[in-house]
Parts: sequence; C-alpha cells; structure tokens
Amino acid sequence: MLSFVMHAIRMPGRIGAVAGVTFTQLVRMRTFVVLAIFALGFLGLQFIPYQENLGVEYQGLGELQLIRDVATGCMKLFSMLFCVAATALLLPRDSEDRILYTILSKPVPRFDYLAGKALGVLGVLGVMLLVMDGLMAGLLHLRGVEIMRQLQEVLAARNLSEQEMLPYMQQVEEASNAVTLQWNLLASFMGYAVLTTLTLVISCFTSGTLVSMVFAFGGYFIGMFREQLFSLIRSTAGWDGVPSVGLQWTERVFSLVLPDFSLFNLAENAGTIVEIPVRLVGELGLIAFGYMLLHLLLGAWILSHKEF
Repeated sequence: MLSFVMHAIRMPGRIGAVAGVTFTQLVRMRTFVVLAIFALGFLGLQFIPYQENLGVEYQGLGELQLIRDVATGCMKLFSMLFCVAATALLLPRDSEDRILYTILSKPVPRFDYLAGKALGVLGVLGVMLLVMDGLMAGLLHLRGVEIMRQLQEVLAARNLSEQEMLPYMQQVEEASNAVTLQWNLLASFMGYAVLTTLTLVISCFTSGTLVSMVFAFGGYFIGMFREQLFSLIRSTAGWDGVPSVGLQWTERVFSLVLPDFSLFNLAENAGTIVEIPVRLVGELGLIAFGYMLLHLLLGAWILSHKEF
C-alpha cells in the first residue's frame, strides 16, 4: 500500500520531466515554423479582393466571416498535421537515439513515459494555438474597426441616425469578435489531444514513422465519418433493419478505440454565431479524457510486451 502511494506521489514529477524533455525536443525540431507560415497567410488575407452582392450597409461582413473561416480552418488543419507528424516521430527517434532504452531501464513506468510524451506534444500545440488565435483575434479586431469606420461614413451619408445605424454596427462588431470562436477551438484541441494519444498507441506497434502517420490519419478520418461509414456498410449489405451480430460487435470495437471525432467539431452554423453551452464542452472534456486514458493504458500494455 505504501509503495503504491509513493508511486502515485512521484507520478506527476516523472510525467512532467518527460513532458519537459519532449517539449524541448519538439522546439529544437523547429516545429514552430508553422507559425511563420500561418502569419504570412494571415497577412495575405488582407489583400484578397472581396466581392459582395449585398448592399453597402452589409459591406465587410463577408470579409470578416471569410477571415474567421480561413483562420479556424488553417488552425485545425495545422493542428491535425502537427499532432500526427510530431507524435509519430517521437518513439522512433527515441529508439534511434537510444533514449528510449535509457528511460525504460530506469524506474519510469511505461504509462508515465507515454503520458509525458503526449503532454509535451500538447504543450507545444497549445502554445501554437494560442499564438495563432491571438493573430486571428488581432486581425479581426483591426479589420472590424476599419470596416465600422467605413460603414459609419456610408450610413451617415444616407442621413441615418445613430439609432438606425446601431443594428448594422452591431453585426460588424459581432462578426469581428473572436471570443465566440474560443469554445470551438477548445473542443478542437480536445479532439487533437485524443488524436495525439491514438497516434502514440499506433507508434507502439508499428515499425516506422511513415506507417504510424498513415494509420493515424486513417483512424482520424474513419472516426470523423464513422456513422456514415457504418451506414454505407449496412446499406451495401442490405441490412435495412437490425444489423448482424458481427457488425454490431465491429461497431462497438471501433467505438471503444476510435472516438467520433466529429463530436469535437463545434463549427459555426452557416456563418451565424451559435452560443455553445458550457455543459457540452464539459461533456466533451470527459469523453476526451476517457479516450486518452484508454489509449495510454493500451500503449503502456503494448510497450510492456514489446521487445526492443
């Protein structure tokens, strides 16, 4: 009992040490170059010619919505690529550099090692998302202020009162407010945290980085379109009613290992701002934590039975 308590007390320190080394390792691999690409892409958004068929009182809304959509899309794409690529590199590189043997020969449990690796990747990803989110919020604010100034001049030329201008100004203010996107980005981060631990599990039994990346991307896209995939299989096999026992068990196994990644995509609905309940984000957090814990336990079991 005492040894178990001491093990639990020392676990955060071991995980933190591995996470710190992983964070430094990824920084040295110049993974932050993606931020430079993202920043250059943002600068280019300001020079895109926007064409709108709406009246002048709605000018700028399409531009702001395009910035929001492109920015969040780029952040999600870069995050997915980073999670898979960076995580798939870790175990093979540690094995090549003989670091893995040194760590596992010491009293460092496999679970703590994998948890530290996942935490290090998520630490780098969190910093990258914060910087990219700040760039997006800054650009939206600057463009929003400029659009509101131009819109005010147009409406004033039409002799509209301040009360009559208010609805149009509020629309621009809402479109330039990045606060409404934060729950969306947080949910996406949870999904990529699950993708990170899933990639770690795959790296535990595959033989190379490229193979791990292929399987991880495959698992992600299967998870994204899991319901559509099973619906297609049922319709192809002619099971319009209750599916067979074999298919039911296959669905359960996939559901146990692969989450429905589409749950973490809290996208805006047709350009309108949607209020996302805090309770929903909390539920997604519990789902993500459960899958991450399952993946880490499975990966630790695979490592304990693997010969290096």
